[in-house]
Amino acid sequence: MTGWMILLFFLLHAAVLFVLYRLIVRPKVDATEKGVWLSIFLVSAVIPIVGELFGLIGYVIARRFASPKTLLDYDEYINFDTLNLERLQQQAKEDLDLVPLTEALQMDGNKRKQSITQLMSTPLMNTEEYLHLGLEHEDTETVHYAATVRNTLFDRYDLMLKQRIAQVNPERPETIYPVIETGISFLDSGLLDHDMQMRIQQRILFHLDQLSEYDETDETYLRTKARLSFRSGDLETGERLAEALTLYHPKVPDGYVMLIEHHMTNGDWASLRPTLDRLHQHLDLQDIPEDYRFVIQQLEGAHI
Repeated sequence: MTGWMILLFFLLHAAVLFVLYRLIVRPKVDATEKGVWLSIFLVSAVIPIVGELFGLIGYVIARRFASPKTLLDYDEYINFDTLNLERLQQQAKEDLDLVPLTEALQMDGNKRKQSITQLMSTPLMNTEEYLHLGLEHEDTETVHYAATVRNTLFDRYDLMLKQRIAQVNPERPETIYPVIETGISFLDSGLLDHDMQMRIQQRILFHLDQLSEYDETDETYLRTKARLSFRSGDLETGERLAEALTLYHPKVPDGYVMLIEHHMTNGDWASLRPTLDRLHQHLDLQDIPEDYRFVIQQLEGAHI
């Protein structure tokens, strides 16, 4: 008799759960949660009382701590397209450096101020992304701190450049290299407006010409002037100097990289093949900057 009563209890319990799910729960819950509720009801049908109890506790805990940011949106995921996997790997490394600051910018005001002021001791090449985050922040005090740090960094590196210019001795070419190095870092820092960029670039070009008077095949001269020539739109000079860089310094990847980028941009596939051949003649793949390795591998695979 007891066995029949237990069986009857299970059947009635399952019937009640079925009615509750079909008439009350299923029509009202979000489509993404129907599977969760169905699992709870199925477990409860097999293990009455205990199933309901632990199922509801688990659901409440999941709702309390779950975040929609823990998963990528599926549509974005399946449509994600990448050409440069090597660049993504490099970007991932850079993003690791951004994590502490991006988290700190979401914390209290003191944390934000501390993080932004730490940029004072950050290498100049790493400051632009951080300062942009601070300047775009919704908190006005954080924006003020970011602007103050930006101006301070500008003044500091402007003074450094002027000091290194003052130390130049035209008879000692080794005193010119620090000016060029600092000027390029300043130029790429994101701290300069267009007019300042033009002035700094002209100053760098002036000292590059000084350097060329001693040695027109100097690596720093060829690499930097080729880069600035491409940047300013003087493609003929940029190509000529990049070619010279590969000729006089065949183990330096910069000349090949600039030429490959130039030929690809202009669709000059006939010139691209000899450049790739010379690159592989003198360099291994690991000697090439990470940003370009994947591209070069793909060009090789295309049998240009």
